[in-house]
Amino acid sequence: MKAPFLKKAPRAALYAYVAVTAVLVVFPVVYAAVGAFQTVPGSGGLGRWGLENFATALERAPLLRQGLNSAVVTLAQTGLQLLTAILAAYALVFGNLKRPSLWFGIFLVTLMIPGETNVVANYLTIRSMGLFDTLLAVFIPFGASGYAIFLLRQAFLNFPREIHEAAILDGTSPLGFLFRFLVPLCRPALMTVALTSAIGAWNGYMWPLIVTESPEMRTVQVGVSSLADEASVDIGSVLAGLILVSIPTILLVIFGQKFLAKGLTQGAGK
Repeated sequence: MKAPFLKKAPRAALYAYVAVTAVLVVFPVVYAAVGAFQTVPGSGGLGRWGLENFATALERAPLLRQGLNSAVVTLAQTGLQLLTAILAAYALVFGNLKRPSLWFGIFLVTLMIPGETNVVANYLTIRSMGLFDTLLAVFIPFGASGYAIFLLRQAFLNFPREIHEAAILDGTSPLGFLFRFLVPLCRPALMTVALTSAIGAWNGYMWPLIVTESPEMRTVQVGVSSLADEASVDIGSVLAGLILVSIPTILLVIFGQKFLAKGLTQGAGK
């Protein structure tokens, strides 16, 4: 018979692992929040609490204007990715294409190519089209997503064929079936695509930094990084800026987590 402590050892190790992981995940968030609201250090190591760091961050960089730019980019990029993914996934599953697996494989190949390899080609294209330093240049190259097409294709494969056949026999057009039946019944997968696309668009940094130059055209992620580029870095204002730009992402995850769980498992059956 095993000793009692040997029976409890695996559970204790699991709790210890979860506790360490939680600390590693939560600590940066707590540090940023404390540093954002703590202003003047005191003799005991603590500081005075207030909103001065947030005011300083907004003064040093046009974060409000850049936040509006990020919102426009996020809405446009998410809408384009959602539209192209819906149409492509519909064509792959219900479009009677020849060799649909071949077309699907082409979309999957795009997931295996690092995005950095396309930067030079996209940059030269944007320059040649005269779109440099515009919001259009930020989201146009990301108007379609292989990952979004993959998720919706898997969800559409699980859609009952009986409903599709009945709708076609009833005289419903392909677009009518798509928007009256398929889209409403696959809402969790669509919400998952929208959420992942929106989070990726909002958190974009490298590409907006490359194709924009003026502060008025840059997104908020680039604007926050400029707070740390000054000769004398104000850590408090940098952390305050990080808190401000993190709020939309946190809200998206909180209110969309149930759709994320359902959407990611909706196509798991096939």
